[in-house]
Amino acid sequence: MKADYHLHTEYSYDSRMKAKELVDKALALNYDLIAITEHLDLLPNELLVYGLPAFKKYCQGMQALKERLADTPLKLLCGIEVGDYNRVRPFADCLLEQLDLDLVMGAVHFLNDFTNVAVPLKAPLTPSEIASYYHLNLDLVQHCKIDVIAHLGVYKRYYEDMPDESFCRDILKDIFQTMVERGIALEINFSSLRKPYARILPDEWQIELYMDCGGSLFTLGSDSHLLEHFDLNYDKLPQWLFNGSLQFPRF
Repeated sequence: MKADYHLHTEYSYDSRMKAKELVDKALALNYDLIAITEHLDLLPNELLVYGLPAFKKYCQGMQALKERLADTPLKLLCGIEVGDYNRVRPFADCLLEQLDLDLVMGAVHFLNDFTNVAVPLKAPLTPSEIASYYHLNLDLVQHCKIDVIAHLGVYKRYYEDMPDESFCRDILKDIFQTMVERGIALEINFSSLRKPYARILPDEWQIELYMDCGGSLFTLGSDSHLLEHFDLNYDKLPQWLFNGSLQFPRF
């Protein structure tokens, strides 16, 4: 199955991609499934700058596209990426209950001191900051109603070398065991193949650790915000991802 479960279009403040153009390209490239997962960012510092898009209008637009695709082999999912869900959970829960969504992704974008780890950093994270990042992800998978954890290790996208995260092995095991217990899928995010890190996220040893913990649910995500990034580097993904041993849910 050729799929991309992590895409942003015109309802995300930082995307320049139109949903209709994305669908046309996905059809032309013989995709079986794509998920549009617009941003839902509710931290006050984000709302002050970017506001909140009309999510009911977004869902209605996705429904119209689904109807257009009814006689095609392409399945479209209407999803959402909730940034820092664990820090805005009551408000986010209330919003999500009113939306007809196929897929809910959770992501950590900010440390407790509001350092944004999804953009180029002024300096590499310290070991204590890295540990804090993973503890926030543990809180996310423990307490939030999500189907997928997105871009685990996102802070590394603009690194050139793989940092030593061996000291986080125990917290990663806690994250993965919680995900297995709650049926949360691990995203293999390949946005970093077009950035300095040039590796998939999470790192392969972490994917192996997830599988050692009993994890078997995965999604693939390009995290594209531009049409030219969609399908870019899909052919560079490790071939073991497609050997039939991994389970990619359709939701």
